Amino acid sequence: MFTNLVITAYCACKLCCGPNACGLAANGKPPVEGVTCAGPRRVPLGTKIHIEGIGTRIVTDRLAKRFDNRIDIYFNDHAAAKKFGVRRAVVWIPTKPETKAKQ
Repeated sequence: MFTNLVITAYCACKLCCGPNACGLAANGKPPVEGVTCAGPRRVPLGTKIHIEGIGTRIVTDRLAKRFDNRIDIYFNDHAAAKKFGVRRAVVWIPTKPETKAKQ
């Protein structure tokens, strides 16, 4: 499925992730720059997505429910995340493979 989404950026600091930030993604592992992104709840953790102009990322983190229609890309550095800003991009999100009907 291709969709046009808002793309933002974050780091693991308390400004980006809130006062309870612990440096771990929703999958329980530390996020990795160039790999990790936070995605909508409808996209299963571990899903590889492709963001036009940015590349492939793996959904290993979650956004707050109010931001559930965007992708948030992880950066190691807060200044780099701020510099990225807010953009729109076409995102390819794979759909579940169709299951064959029993015969």
